[in-house]
Amino acid sequence: MSDQKPTQDTPKLANTKHQKDKSFSQVWFFLVALLIIAALVFGQYRIETLLLKQSALEQQLQSLASQSQQHSIERGKQATHLEQSQQALKEMQGRLAFMQQTLDQIPGARVDDWKLAEIEYLLRLANQRVYLQHELTAAHGLFDAANQILANLDNPALLVVREQIAKEMLLLGQHSQLDRQGIYTQLQAIKQLIHDGIQPPQTFKQTKTEVMPSADEKTLWQQLIALVSIRHRDDAFNAPLTNSQYQLLEHNLNLMLEQAQWALLKADSRLYQDSLNHAQQWLTDNLRHSGAQTIAAKLQALAAIDVQQTTPNVSESLRLLRQILQERTFNPSDVKPKQNKTPSTNKKINNQQEQA
Repeated sequence: MSDQKPTQDTPKLANTKHQKDKSFSQVWFFLVALLIIAALVFGQYRIETLLLKQSALEQQLQSLASQSQQHSIERGKQATHLEQSQQALKEMQGRLAFMQQTLDQIPGARVDDWKLAEIEYLLRLANQRVYLQHELTAAHGLFDAANQILANLDNPALLVVREQIAKEMLLLGQHSQLDRQGIYTQLQAIKQLIHDGIQPPQTFKQTKTEVMPSADEKTLWQQLIALVSIRHRDDAFNAPLTNSQYQLLEHNLNLMLEQAQWALLKADSRLYQDSLNHAQQWLTDNLRHSGAQTIAAKLQALAAIDVQQTTPNVSESLRLLRQILQERTFNPSDVKPKQNKTPSTNKKINNQQEQA
């Protein structure tokens, strides 16, 4: 009996174990199915989420593309506006240059016009000092003053004038200065003193007489020789002048001296020397006292001076300055205002807007 109980309990235990294994398998199967269903649900959820995100990204991409296209259109408009602004700026600069050059051509419009007028006056005065008055030192000072004003202006267009002024100043320094004023004043002094100089002296100095020997000591021949004075003269001896002749001589001498002064100012050496030589000859022929001989010696010394002086050509700087002033004042302006290109620019903008 005892051996039969285990045999009877064995199928029960096997059935119980089989049931347990079956229930365990069902639980695992249920769990696996549940996990698969959850995975499928999660996968479907992720797919839908990704699809939604993709749709949102596509919409965002379309929006960005639209914005990019809009920005490109705006950049095109801005570039067109910038080009138009640059074109307008160039046009305004051209008009401004045209107006500026037009204003510059009006006499007296520039600030430095009065300085240029002063320079022209100094150069013209320097030329007068050289050619009319023959005062090289004074002309050199005038050229130097004009050159200093040109240096203060600092205008490259006037550099050629400064170079010519420097050249003319060197030419003036190479020529010797003749004191024409001094010679002229000496002739003027002789004219003022000629009336008293040609008149014969009213009083005579008593010359010292030699002690004559007594009559007893001299022979008759010696007495006769003492009474006779012999002077040798080859030309004819003129008689003493009357008052009217003195007046005529004075008048003629004044005319000759004035002619010599005029020849001195004109640098006519031949006329200058002829006038003084004639005056000296008149004094020598008609007067023989010491006053007239002093005036004649002074005229002879003045006649020996060569008043012919070569003057350098110093007019080129004045000619260049006048030429520059004429070109900047009276020549028409070469700058023309640019034409307005606004209609074509607007047309270009409209085409770009239509393409957008």
